[in-house]
Amino acid sequence: MDRHEIAIVRTVVYASLFDYPLTLDQLRESLIGAVMTREEILSAYESSASLRSTIEHREGFFYPTGRGDLVAERQLREARSRAFLARHERLLQWICALPFTRMVALSGSIAHLNLDERGDLDLFIVTRGRRVWTVSVAAIVLTRLLGVRRIVCANFVMADTHLRVEPQDLFTANQILHLKPLIGDEVLDGFLAANPFVRRFYPNARATSRSGFALRVSRPLQTIKRILEALLLVPSRPIEAICRRVYSWHLRRRARSWQSPEQVQLQADYLKLHTKSHRRSVLARFDDSVDEALGQKERAAIA
Repeated sequence: MDRHEIAIVRTVVYASLFDYPLTLDQLRESLIGAVMTREEILSAYESSASLRSTIEHREGFFYPTGRGDLVAERQLREARSRAFLARHERLLQWICALPFTRMVALSGSIAHLNLDERGDLDLFIVTRGRRVWTVSVAAIVLTRLLGVRRIVCANFVMADTHLRVEPQDLFTANQILHLKPLIGDEVLDGFLAANPFVRRFYPNARATSRSGFALRVSRPLQTIKRILEALLLVPSRPIEAICRRVYSWHLRRRARSWQSPEQVQLQADYLKLHTKSHRRSVLARFDDSVDEALGQKERAAIA
């Protein structure tokens, strides 16, 4: 296989780790380390017997050979995800209306509409200025009051003054690529600009994800948000300091239970709570799966 064929295999294999077959448009946009058009991808697939023996293309989806079950699974999960989002639309509106939220985006499996039976609502939040601790605490209080604390996981909150993320690897790039903003879609441009490594992994990716996930926050909630931001503007610094002291104390008390402490960052403008990160296992499984699909000789040709 040439490098373009290998890129197709790697991309389809990576998605399959999450039981997710890809459409042609999704394959093109998430193509790892290569630039190809839709027509070039189809041409490469149709002209390569080796590629066709490794990847199947049926019912509009690409998936590893022998994994035709993924199509029905994707359809099931998509229906579950849409029902989940519809059921919690009001909750999402309230979260988007929290003071000082610039961007609230779906992340993880819900961003792919790939929610399994135990899935939750993973959120990525960008705040206006250094108010990550205030917004985090506000989100916790809100979800507790609404009785949905267990299904909401706002595990990455960062200030718009600190948009660069670590580690800069395939796993992180994939997470960023598939963020689906509910509000603040324009913030994604600056976020991608601050993290050019995403484009190195995904050179076909668009500048922003105009994906139809935008949430229409009601006018009353928008008004409440503006009023609260105005009222809290002056005392926001001491409030932020108090929230950071109290919440960081609470988090550090639970540090022994963290399964991936290296993926936890408790900074003034950057709060990352990936206490049970699958990053290492996913990347290890990816390498093993690519080796199995291509063989060691083909694998060594990736560069």
